[in-house]
Amino acid sequence: MDNLESFIQKFGGLTEEYVFYNGEVTLRYDPKDHVYLLVTPDGTLEKVLGVTSVSHIIDKSMILIPWACKMMQQKLVPAIVAAATPVEGTTAIQIDYPVLETIIADSKRAHKEKLNEAGDIGSIAHAWIEQYINCKLNDDLLKYNELLQAFPQDERAKNACLAALDWMHYHNVRWIHTERKIYSRKHKYAGTMDGLCLVDSCKDPLCCPHPFKDRLSIADWKTSNYLYPEYLLQTAAYEAAYVEETHQKVEDRWIIRLGKEDAKFEPWHLEAETFKDDFDAFLAALNLRLKFDIIEERISNIKDLSKQKKKQDKVKSLLQKCKKADTYKGIRKPNCNKGNPCEYCLAKYKEVQDAKAGIKVKVQATKNAGKRKRLTPKQILESLSKIAKTS
Repeated sequence: MDNLESFIQKFGGLTEEYVFYNGEVTLRYDPKDHVYLLVTPDGTLEKVLGVTSVSHIIDKSMILIPWACKMMQQKLVPAIVAAATPVEGTTAIQIDYPVLETIIADSKRAHKEKLNEAGDIGSIAHAWIEQYINCKLNDDLLKYNELLQAFPQDERAKNACLAALDWMHYHNVRWIHTERKIYSRKHKYAGTMDGLCLVDSCKDPLCCPHPFKDRLSIADWKTSNYLYPEYLLQTAAYEAAYVEETHQKVEDRWIIRLGKEDAKFEPWHLEAETFKDDFDAFLAALNLRLKFDIIEERISNIKDLSKQKKKQDKVKSLLQKCKKADTYKGIRKPNCNKGNPCEYCLAKYKEVQDAKAGIKVKVQATKNAGKRKRLTPKQILESLSKIAKTS
């Protein structure tokens, strides 16, 4: 069985099994397509929506579009200055248009490059924090000390890790789970919550309005520059699925933005009374995502049928055009249907080539017939001898 499981993971492109509800539910994860797959009773795999993909349906363009323009400006201006030539005696600069066009095209990708960079930093920080929590859970003092001596080399990732440690210290955090998979059998969604822990209040009234101890809480790390409302939906979904499976009462949710530049944390502390609104919003997003997927699939099918019909019409049109042609005179080979000639063209081409070949044979024969036959010296002597005898 272990060999079979190893084979599936190696060649099937799927992760190990995740088991829920005392073994009654099994999920796998496809890292290539970033989707969870429910293992059905007959052994087939059924796609399950992920918490993050559901919450991404919420529009963030009001924030992201200005940010993307800012990223383009930050890359565009220095590149133009570096490539331009100053105009002597003035504050003006001049630059060749093709160079400017290339710089602008390259700068349009600045926001994607920044997102990829931020994603890498976030992944590094998350991995270090996960290792740290596992050391605490496993009481691995040696590994714990090694980690504290080996923060990520990237300064921004290191700052994020320091901010996380700071939050843990201020709230006397004691970990129960890290990177814990969740699945809601009722609503059919899956995901991974960063951590489950016991938390005490801090002395900051803006963070913790009233004192408390040992509250079971969900923690979610964010290395983004902003805290977005969709994070509320994500954590509510994690809480609902965890409670549904375990029947444990989760009291608080913590969304902690980890400062990559200043190593400070910014918390969103969400208490029990906020859960219902946030989870209702998630369910609305889940329903919208499901309906939208149905619509997108329908549109995709229509587009596929339309593409097939256009392709068929194009082939038919090409065939009709081919059949109108009387000859392939002057054309080396038929080239209809994008280099995959139809049978008519091939037959017509062969007919023309055969005709050309026949004409060549006849012309050569005519040329040969018109040529005077040259005699060898021996033949000339023999001919003269015959003439002398007859005379």
